[in-house]
Amino acid sequence: MIQPGFTLCFLLYKGDVLMLHRRFSPNQGLWNGVGGHIEPGETAREAVIREVREETGYEITDPVFAGLLTWDGFEIPPGGIAIFTANVPHPDFASNHEGDLAWKPSDWACSAPEVVDNIHVFLPRILNAKPPQHYHFTYQDGVRIRDRISSLPDDFDLEMPYQPEHGIIEAQRGEYLVSGDPERLQIDIIEEYLKKHTYWGQGRNRAVIERSIQNSVCLGIYHHGIQVAFARLVTDRATFAWLCDVFVDEAHRGQGLGKWLVETACGYVDGLEVSQVLLATRDAQGLYQAYGDFENLSNPESYLTRIK
Repeated sequence: MIQPGFTLCFLLYKGDVLMLHRRFSPNQGLWNGVGGHIEPGETAREAVIREVREETGYEITDPVFAGLLTWDGFEIPPGGIAIFTANVPHPDFASNHEGDLAWKPSDWACSAPEVVDNIHVFLPRILNAKPPQHYHFTYQDGVRIRDRISSLPDDFDLEMPYQPEHGIIEAQRGEYLVSGDPERLQIDIIEEYLKKHTYWGQGRNRAVIERSIQNSVCLGIYHHGIQVAFARLVTDRATFAWLCDVFVDEAHRGQGLGKWLVETACGYVDGLEVSQVLLATRDAQGLYQAYGDFENLSNPESYLTRIK
């Protein structure tokens, strides 16, 4: 069963569409509708009403469901988006931190190269009042290579409250959220930080980073929806785990996020009763010893490594 984790809404006023020029990934620098993540316990309809209020100031009460969007091969892991439209009574919106809002002619929104390109596929159908469909897009190396339009899945339930997959971690501290939900991961941010700000990740290419994430348990910390910290656990979820690729954005350091990340990662493996966790660090031994109960290897001579 497809359970969308995001919403996307196109607000309409006298033939124009309210579009957001995104400051952040995914789709950074392109025009899109407004929307965001569905929080645990929310329905897609409840989430889109909240997101529209937070991002535009409009209080919509009856958004119209227009379709289901899914993808694979994109810069964030595969997932689902519930698409909505809503008419608003006036053109005066509020600004937000996600990007710049502007009213655009509907023809422009359906065809301009500055718009997220999959919108060109489904928005004309939506604006022509076609019934809700399932729109699936396949990407390769950042390029959309295949579109599929089909009927909504038989088991799709728009009114089902969103629940992360069993075992996914979610916790809030003030303006920060720690989450193990793979749909929240922002690969562009992770890639940039590993390549530019770590001594261990400088040689990795995008494909390697994506593959490492797909085959690991990953944690992120988010501030107003933007990823500011990351950790990766390579584990069989039974006997062994390796904690790696831990970072906190410099602008958000000094607030205990690194400690929170280590504690969360260790709490996860403890819950699985994993008996051994390893890590390697050049300069952060104190952090891991204090907040993860890590110790120096008692018999390092028994460990071997194979590096190629």
